[in-house]
Amino acid sequence: MRNNDHVSRTLTLSRKSKGTLLVSRGSGENMDMGTREVTSGRSQIRAFDINNLPGGKPYSYTDGKVLGWGLRNSVGVAEEPITGGIFSVENSADNIQRKGKDVHEDNPGEELNFHGFLNGSTEGQGGNYGYPDCFALWDTDLPEGGSMKVGSQFALDPDSDLNDEKCAKDYVAPRLTFQAHTAPLDIVFTPDGSEAYVTFHGSCE
Repeated sequence: MRNNDHVSRTLTLSRKSKGTLLVSRGSGENMDMGTREVTSGRSQIRAFDINNLPGGKPYSYTDGKVLGWGLRNSVGVAEEPITGGIFSVENSADNIQRKGKDVHEDNPGEELNFHGFLNGSTEGQGGNYGYPDCFALWDTDLPEGGSMKVGSQFALDPDSDLNDEKCAKDYVAPRLTFQAHTAPLDIVFTPDGSEAYVTFHGSCE
């Protein structure tokens, strides 16, 4: 993994699936169009079996199992302690426009996303969460926002082939949407899994 733009990497060891390491890597820039391809290895969370690492050679990030992609910068990654569900909190894009209007002060929202389980099930795993084309709505006062609600997936260009309807249909929506630019950095569950605490850094964007 090259170090450009979002240089931090989040590492999480599973307690439910022993020997599984989760690695989150962010985008290469604010709007990284190359992340439209899963083979880019950016804006993704992947799982690695560290019990079977290849000997004598580097391990390619793109060899890991994809838990989710289209994730601009999921800084916080956690495993819910009872069910083993994998969750992340995402820092979304800055300086966006829609229909020629600057909407970046209040959109897009930051996200809490769910990425399935590590128990062999593929349910909820490997989905595309939209970035860099679809985003979670925070402020509903959006040009041509229609009946969308907080958390709805919206497109930057609603008149294109990749419009709001396609964003809602083809991409994974967040489980929870936070105010824009609050910059969530971590998520920690209580031992019984009944609550999750999210820390916010805040942003000047």
